[in-house]
Amino acid sequence: MVQIKFIRKLTLFVTLLVVLDFSLGYIFKYMSVHSKGGYVAHHNHIIDKTHEDVLIFGSSRAIHHYNPEIISKSLNMTCYNAGQDGNGIILFYGWWKLISQRYHPKLIIYDITTGFDLQKNDNHKYLGWLKELYDRNPIPEIFEAVDRTERVKMLSRTYRYNSKFQQIAADYFHPIYKVKGNGFLPLAGVLDTMKIAKNKSENRIQFDSLKINYLAKFIENIGDSQIIFVHSPIWYGLDTAWLRPIRELCAKNNIRFLDYSNDFEFVHNNNLFKDGSHLNAEGADLFTEKLVKDLKKLNFSIDEKHPQLELFLTP
Repeated sequence: MVQIKFIRKLTLFVTLLVVLDFSLGYIFKYMSVHSKGGYVAHHNHIIDKTHEDVLIFGSSRAIHHYNPEIISKSLNMTCYNAGQDGNGIILFYGWWKLISQRYHPKLIIYDITTGFDLQKNDNHKYLGWLKELYDRNPIPEIFEAVDRTERVKMLSRTYRYNSKFQQIAADYFHPIYKVKGNGFLPLAGVLDTMKIAKNKSENRIQFDSLKINYLAKFIENIGDSQIIFVHSPIWYGLDTAWLRPIRELCAKNNIRFLDYSNDFEFVHNNNLFKDGSHLNAEGADLFTEKLVKDLKKLNFSIDEKHPQLELFLTP
């Protein structure tokens, strides 16, 4: 008799937990879909609404470094900045697979960040913005590749939002981040060298085979789009040995890689940076203008009656 009562109570407790989990998951899904701005609305637009000729992918260095307005005016093409802080190829491959189910832009500019796209580190952190997309193919395959135990965790609807509760709530009620209509998020201010951390050099270069594999898969699945990889300026400069895998991938696939990591116009130019890794608004505009000029040098042309992108990207 005691055992039966215990089983009934346990069953009731588990049922309540499941109901609560699904209810909270539904609430946060609704808030996410109906967000009023910020990163969440930015992501919703990227996945389901982009239609621009040019898309920019990459970490915070992408969202802060590339001004779509300059690209649009210079190339006579629409442009959207689809960058995201603290993320790399694992997130952007997932996003691209969903976007490409709708359309293929003419050009993708992918800003490489060595830590997020090439180096070994904890890949779980790149799944954060993919969790709520888990029901859409082929997102489960990415979770399986990173950690097979994630499939069990994803049974929880609340778990899909657990690292983004605050962000989702803020973007639903009162967005904190004012992402522009073209996705660009310029940074104000100039670098204070008194606050800058020392750029520690790594004694051992460790590349992540999973990330490199997803870069290769991204290229394989590019379809009718053109892609160009870029390393935007960094205040410290960069040991280019860290860029070997992307150089090799680009050479293998006849894709252009433009490396501005040690560009003399930008390295140690305090007035153009917000911090050691990120350009400020002035620096972003200057860099975007320089990039556009270099793109035009790559035999870039548009037929006005039949707009088509032609980039002859022989390294």
